[in-house]
Amino acid sequence: MLRFLYWLVAPVGAIGVLVGLAALRPPLAHTPVIETIGAALPEPPESESLQQLYQMRDRLHDQMKESSGTLVAAASNTFSFPNPLQLLQALEIRILIEETAQENWNKAMRSAVEADLLDRKANPSLGAAKASYTAWKQAVQFLQEVPDKSLLGEQAAQKLQEYRPRLAAAAYKYDTARSGYLKPIAEKTGLPLSQVKLTVCHSSGECRRLNGNQKLASPASLIKMPVAIAFMDKAIAKNINLNTKIVVSPDNYTEDASDVWIGSEYSLRHILIRMINQSSNIATNQLIDYVGKDYINQVMRQRGYKVTLIDMKLVGEAIQPANLGSIPNETTTDELTEMMRQIYTHQHPGDEVLMEALSSQYDTVLGYEGLKPTKAIWLGEKTGQNSDVLGTTLAFRVNEETYVMSVALDFSGNEFAVRQVIRDVANHIANQGL
Repeated sequence: MLRFLYWLVAPVGAIGVLVGLAALRPPLAHTPVIETIGAALPEPPESESLQQLYQMRDRLHDQMKESSGTLVAAASNTFSFPNPLQLLQALEIRILIEETAQENWNKAMRSAVEADLLDRKANPSLGAAKASYTAWKQAVQFLQEVPDKSLLGEQAAQKLQEYRPRLAAAAYKYDTARSGYLKPIAEKTGLPLSQVKLTVCHSSGECRRLNGNQKLASPASLIKMPVAIAFMDKAIAKNINLNTKIVVSPDNYTEDASDVWIGSEYSLRHILIRMINQSSNIATNQLIDYVGKDYINQVMRQRGYKVTLIDMKLVGEAIQPANLGSIPNETTTDELTEMMRQIYTHQHPGDEVLMEALSSQYDTVLGYEGLKPTKAIWLGEKTGQNSDVLGTTLAFRVNEETYVMSVALDFSGNEFAVRQVIRDVANHIANQGL
């Protein structure tokens, strides 16, 4: 940006100065030598404000008027550069940068004040939610246009840290305010609305939700998504070859319908894939030990997931693995959907491995079957079920656009209801958009 300003202003500044000097006096033998446009400009003296820069420029103009091409030595030694024209160009560029910074700063502050006033309203309307989001978005954009090296650069960076969470909160409220069509879809399940958790997002990050930030009664096997994500994070960070073979510990045994068995040796890739596409509890428990609960939860926090927590291993019908844990696992459809969105937009190394696992899902009775009567194309899925919850998180394409969705019914095993929700949401997107 600064380099662009230099090439834009430097020639114009040089011409402007020459025109100004010509107006003051006719050409003389002592006319200053103008270096080529490509010559490096001197750095202007340090300043603490835009006003000081104006004063420097004015003093330089005064000195140049008193001279016949070179600076007057007796002019209080304010400037000591051999070429006053170059110094003037440098000052003009710096002033332009600071003026632009100040203008963007002022616009950001006005937008932030407007947004803050809107946020104070109780029960804001859809229009107010949109206006708040727009104002915070503008405030952040204006601050991003403040050059880092300007006098306001540090203040702008500090304000960005303050405003970005406000923008995220406003975006969440605006998305939620536009999610009204999900309520009648959820009501068709026959369950109380509080038991239906639903989040659907476009790959860009725009979402619609119903109770999306509420914890599921239990994550069930949906918790295998964060385990898989944390495993891939560690594999990439530690440069672990996924073809490395390990023996599955007998300590991780519980009832399991997959082809992963205790005491047998498998590659890490095989264990990961079976955790997802066959929903292997033994594979999950083995990877929880391999990655470590602390590491898994640290990855979740680093990626912005504030609710998702893993402390307990998975249990089948009755048999508990060793080191079971004591704190119930937790997650939300908001966070599960964001995990899927990041995977299907390739935001992290190794996401293609997770996509491979999700696209080879054995259990297709929820998302895959739910999308069949629609125009949507199923891309991948992870399901979960126990006595407390039935749900799925899936990716699909509609009208050449990628979407991700998570649906969970607390205290219900109604597969038809889950499929109906998925079908209705996909049809709405196909016909009316998100």
